[in-house]
Amino acid sequence: MTHFQTGSHDSQVTASRAGLRLLAADRFWLWLFTGYFLLHIALRLASGGALGLDEAEILLDARQLDWGYGPQLPLYAWLQWAVFQITGPGILGLSVLKNGLLLATVCTLYLTIRTRQAPLMAGLAVLSLLTLYQFSWESQRALTHTVLANLCSVLSFAVIWRLIRAPSTGGYVLLGVVIAAGGLSKYNYAIALLAMVLAAVSDPETRKPFFSARLMLTVGIAALLLTPPMLWILNNRDLAFASAHKFDITNEGPAALIAAQGIAELAVAALSFVALLLVVLGLLWLIYRRQGAEMAADDLQHFMLRTVFWALVLLAAIVIASGSTNVKDRWLQPILIFAGPAIALWLLPRIGEVGMLRFAQFSALLAGLIGIAMLHHNLSGDAKRAAPFATLTPEVLGQTPAESAIVAHNWLAGNMVYFAPDRTIYNERGMLPSGPILRVWEADRKAPKDIDPANVMTVTAPYRFDDSKVMSLSFAPVTKEP
Repeated sequence: MTHFQTGSHDSQVTASRAGLRLLAADRFWLWLFTGYFLLHIALRLASGGALGLDEAEILLDARQLDWGYGPQLPLYAWLQWAVFQITGPGILGLSVLKNGLLLATVCTLYLTIRTRQAPLMAGLAVLSLLTLYQFSWESQRALTHTVLANLCSVLSFAVIWRLIRAPSTGGYVLLGVVIAAGGLSKYNYAIALLAMVLAAVSDPETRKPFFSARLMLTVGIAALLLTPPMLWILNNRDLAFASAHKFDITNEGPAALIAAQGIAELAVAALSFVALLLVVLGLLWLIYRRQGAEMAADDLQHFMLRTVFWALVLLAAIVIASGSTNVKDRWLQPILIFAGPAIALWLLPRIGEVGMLRFAQFSALLAGLIGIAMLHHNLSGDAKRAAPFATLTPEVLGQTPAESAIVAHNWLAGNMVYFAPDRTIYNERGMLPSGPILRVWEADRKAPKDIDPANVMTVTAPYRFDDSKVMSLSFAPVTKEP
């Protein structure tokens, strides 16, 4: 019996080594990542239909170049505008930019880890991102600016790591450019950057680049590039901070209770961010731990772990100081994106070759399930992307004078622009345009105050693939002061 078990184990190890040899080349992983995100572009184009919430918002913003776009920082809109100059405004351009940024993120992370690990370990560590729901699902399903912030965070880490290993003037210049890009991507990037700086200066082995006179190059370049949009924010505070209510900042109740509630929210958000990865690698460790080996973390892993540690410390301090009681795990992406690879690099050697192969197989299965789920999400029932704007938009505009400007909230306005690019359409943010205005809103929502209820008209159409579900749009001309 013992001999049979040993033979079975040896054959299992031999099979796993044959499988792992396929994963031991840089070109395999880079082509794999590229193919994965090309597949998601194809899936989005195949599903077609209407635009999601974030897609509609960025389509509106990217119609022109401005220093600011309300509560969102401008860089994503600038990049989207540039892509639209090539693809035209539509789903192709939206999907190409998002998936291009996601691809750049995973490739940058892979190449950074490769400075200390073999292709197999680096590739498997990057595959851990598939288990991070916010990265693998939410970033594909909906997010825009967070996707860019993720890339800027990973690029900043890579450039700082390069400066730690081989300081150069070019590296300091590049860091200034990357910091400026991050500063124009999303506000929470600043926490990620500060966490990296603290992680570097808190260790004698990594702090030297931050005590160099050349760091003034970094600061100067970043300040120069950030100044115009920051001035716009200072001059448009109401628009720039219109989303601050999402944090549920409160001064009501005992300070200790508010702080405890905020810290509890942060703990739950951070744990849920990596929960699936911990479960999967934890189970593999329980099954294959005897085949693995204890390995000391290298300097890159230590830098990653310190970055995650300082990020959590900063987040806790911000939660306590601000009185925030609402922390969403999606807000943590640019801050905790290193948590998955750091955990993977620590646990993978401890599950042995068979365990690593099983992790690769699980990741492949998960990638397939994500693709199938994405199609279902785009097409099923009353999904946002299955909304019948292709039918409703011409019905609304066909009953509207051509000189009237259309005003609606982001999702409606963006989709109407998509299906009627020649009409003058605005979102509700900011001042109303001059001249005749037509308000459009979803019929089941409260009607605007600046219309006469007697003038309201409504059109209805079924969703793309489910006739039992319908969408209704109401519209009326603005006739009085709100």
